[in-house]
Amino acid sequence: MTETTDSAIAPRKKAKQRRSRERVEHILDTVLTMLSEGPADKLTTNGIAQRANVSIGSLYQFFPNKEAIFYELFQRWLEQTLASLDHAYNSLGPGSDKNDCVEAILEALGGPTSINSTGHWQLRRAMGSSRKLAELEEHHLGQIFQRIMAFQSKFGTLPPPEKQRDLALLQNQICIACLQVLALTKTSPNRESVLNWCRHTLLLVFDHQMLDRPLVEEGS
Repeated sequence: MTETTDSAIAPRKKAKQRRSRERVEHILDTVLTMLSEGPADKLTTNGIAQRANVSIGSLYQFFPNKEAIFYELFQRWLEQTLASLDHAYNSLGPGSDKNDCVEAILEALGGPTSINSTGHWQLRRAMGSSRKLAELEEHHLGQIFQRIMAFQSKFGTLPPPEKQRDLALLQNQICIACLQVLALTKTSPNRESVLNWCRHTLLLVFDHQMLDRPLVEEGS
């Protein structure tokens, strides 16, 4: 996947040697762990270097600032998320219905800590910390948006063309909200209930005919 990056957030150089690659991976893993413990605005490059047990010079050798680390983490997260969604989509047969689609989305994105952790959602918030990062997030989430629309068409109940984009936007945001709640409740004693709530919520938002029904007034 080809992306255009701004020089202010692009990695300074690619790690080629095995030890250098391992050091970069360690820095990235450390930052993701730190994000799971608190907001991104509390992180500093000095704090990251100290926590990762590397010199600040070693960190700057690969990343000019913490935003460059956020970008690299976000890029990897996006690639993993798209691959998981594509796999879920391709696993659905021609007779799949919305129940199958919702289960496929939840299984692909709701469970694996590698793509749905507290740290990832702190990372998503961090993407708004600069204009350039916000632009990148908008572009990237557009690709998620396209996948959600593809799921909608998979079970053959597309809304009228004039409503498709707005409804897909709603579906995308509801999916994001459900996945974030699932990330925050991995150890909750109510985990199964939360999964069921998310399942019912997604089933509703993917049923455009139900959503278009007029509300029944109380007492009518």
